[in-house]
Amino acid sequence: MRIPNLSALGIRLPRLAPGRMSRLLGAVLRVAFWALTLATAAAVCLFIFMIFVPLGVNGVTVATDSGGISVPVPRVYILFAVGAITAYLGGFSLILHHLRAMVRALQIGDPFQPANVSRLKQIGVTLTVVTGGAWAGQYLVSRLVRGELEPPSLFDLVTPAFSVLVVFVLAEVFREGARLRRESELTI
Repeated sequence: MRIPNLSALGIRLPRLAPGRMSRLLGAVLRVAFWALTLATAAAVCLFIFMIFVPLGVNGVTVATDSGGISVPVPRVYILFAVGAITAYLGGFSLILHHLRAMVRALQIGDPFQPANVSRLKQIGVTLTVVTGGAWAGQYLVSRLVRGELEPPSLFDLVTPAFSVLVVFVLAEVFREGARLRRESELTI
């Protein structure tokens, strides 16, 4: 079975001039990067504030269909949660930083730089750590409120694992592109 062409369905996508898409991506990444960086800085300030200022939080109520459960939460757990959120935001801020550098290389017409290979590998490692940390955090929270929340399954890691694999494959594609470009520069 053949997939219909979008124009045959009456759907017309706007065509962007060369370089226009990279400028659009650069602008979107710039806004997202600074928003995440500011959120990370706010989370760091909150973490520092919570270390030095005692808070009167005694418990958290997890609401479910059966009514919910009140769980006493020690200060260390709250600090761990704020630290985990800070690391999560910081990880994605780091990913956006590397993506911005890659888009800048694309805008100057040199995407197959050896530095981009390193950036893609760092993105893959960061995605792995952030995904694993988020899964572990969800598991710990489900253990904290036993019986009220389902722990995450290993199948929740399938899509993120494929995303990480795609990033590492792209890193190898960029590595090969950089090698071919270097060889062509030597032969000319």
